[in-house]
Amino acid sequence: MGTDRARETVRRLRFNISSGVWPVNSKIPNEADLAAEFNVGRSTIREAVRSLANLGMLEPAPGRGTFVRSRTPVSRVLADFAADHELADLLQVRRAIEVEAARAAAAQGADVSKLREAHERDLAAADVERGHMPGQFHALLVSLAGNSLLDDLYVGLMVPVRAAIVSGRLVGIADDAARQHDHGAILDAIEAGDPAAAAVAAGEHADRDLTSP
Repeated sequence: MGTDRARETVRRLRFNISSGVWPVNSKIPNEADLAAEFNVGRSTIREAVRSLANLGMLEPAPGRGTFVRSRTPVSRVLADFAADHELADLLQVRRAIEVEAARAAAAQGADVSKLREAHERDLAAADVERGHMPGQFHALLVSLAGNSLLDDLYVGLMVPVRAAIVSGRLVGIADDAARQHDHGAILDAIEAGDPAAAAVAAGEHADRDLTSP
């Protein structure tokens, strides 16, 4: 982006994403509110959002808003590579990542405070709308492993997974109550420092989370 003001707008948006002010899979404020907050024109906000969408950090969803999809730029090479594979393979790899993340988080005694906050918001039905995608719990779970490669693989993998959800090629299996129960089981196992139980809970949840209709 050309002007100092435009570059500063991108910097501020990116900071809100990378710092977790706007969590992964949350909806960011609308264009008018951002323009007022940053004291710039709506066209500057629009251009900044487009710039970060090109990096895979934001995703505009027509009629619903713009959503955070990654705290760091997404590798387009990885996302395109993943998209060339069958949906069943994508779900199997997603399961493997989440199971390993849960196991590692429990083994390391990871701080689960943010994960618990996401779970409690979900229980209270107060969470931000996420564009019909897997919510903040999943992204936070993977980051708890403390493995940047696992994080990068996950965000790249989720690009074709989200596309499949939007197109209806993947749908959720569990209802809200079942999903919340599963998340609670994963959270409790990590908090208890039980890697085996955390891995089992994550695997069982993945098996009933998404499927092809």
